[in-house]
Amino acid sequence: MARNDVRVVLDSGALAEVLRSPEIQTLITGKAGEVANLVRARGYRVRDGRPLPVEVITEAPTDRAAATVAITHPAGVGMEARHGVLRRAAEAAGLEVIGLDAKAKTKANTTRRRSSRRGRKRGRR
Repeated sequence: MARNDVRVVLDSGALAEVLRSPEIQTLITGKAGEVANLVRARGYRVRDGRPLPVEVITEAPTDRAAATVAITHPAGVGMEARHGVLRRAAEAAGLEVIGLDAKAKTKANTTRRRSSRRGRKRGRR
């Protein structure tokens, strides 16, 4: 049985403080390091035979703690597009990856529905 008299109020200031905390930054940097190590462990190499360079980049938190895992080589974009090295490593580290593909598909489906509605309207006139 659901209770209708329960009210939850979030303290956004306290949540923001937690998201900027050094403890959360340490957790996020650690997970980013795990992702980078998983990419390195796959043994990808650039054309000249050197290992694919992967870095963990952290910056002073603005509104929340953050870390970026980046392939710091021009071939990085192609390696991600062809092999999905960062995506696969993030998933292997237990992270949920929601990329641009998911957003693009949602947008395409919305656009397709709108245009098909327009076509039906025009055909009835």
